[in-house]
Amino acid sequence: MEPNADQIAYWNGPVGEHWKLEQAAIDRAFASFTEKLREVAALRPGHRVLDVGCGCGTTTLFAADAVGAGGSVTGVDVSVPMVARATERSAGRANVSYFVADAAAIRFDGAFDVEISRFGVMFFEDPVRAFANLRSALRPGGRLAFVCWRPGADNEWVRVPSEVALQHVPPLPPVGPEQPGPFSFGDPARVRRILEGAGFSRVDIVPFDADVVISEEGVEAAADFVMKTGPTAALLREVTGDVVERVRPALEARLRPFTRNGRTALGGANWVVSAG
Repeated sequence: MEPNADQIAYWNGPVGEHWKLEQAAIDRAFASFTEKLREVAALRPGHRVLDVGCGCGTTTLFAADAVGAGGSVTGVDVSVPMVARATERSAGRANVSYFVADAAAIRFDGAFDVEISRFGVMFFEDPVRAFANLRSALRPGGRLAFVCWRPGADNEWVRVPSEVALQHVPPLPPVGPEQPGPFSFGDPARVRRILEGAGFSRVDIVPFDADVVISEEGVEAAADFVMKTGPTAALLREVTGDVVERVRPALEARLRPFTRNGRTALGGANWVVSAG
């Protein structure tokens, strides 16, 4: 089996299709973290940028705007449907290109000034090897900047709806601390160990907290979002219709205190990571 085979299959199945279809809603949810990545990346005109785990292209596009016609941005992701959406959104952008590939293994042509990622680097089966490959694609003096989730328990947008779902469904099998997954970089000591083991230096890891806006159309839409996207969706993916019908009203009731004027927002907790 090829490295990262499970993750490649996962992001090319129903989850990847869902993220493609719900790109706008997911971008709305994570907008504050996208802006933080833009800030820490500090891109300039003429930069050559690699967007790791580019998904549907939101971060690729903001990077393309920042580097201008004299720069270029390459997006790489394992998900065929998500890269298809990114390519569609980037039509006419001469400074943007995409690859469907595993960033842990692909040999990149030339050297990048900056590598960025929004929630795209926590899924490597062998993260030290993956980041060593990414470091080899940086020019001397090049930089890495990414945002990743702190532990699920620190993320209100994960913890609150999951507690509701777990009153009706069994928990998923536990994920080991070294296994890939959305919260696998929750321990900053592990993140530092991985990056330094891959040859990076000047590693900086700082917390950043902001709202995850899961709906601007009321609590019913908010419940629908968490039932289809993220860890709560994973809990409910295999359950029968009658269980779903019990979970939905319970979720709506639990999310109502977080809803003001149709906007439902819960706290999100990230690490903002940079290295050279």
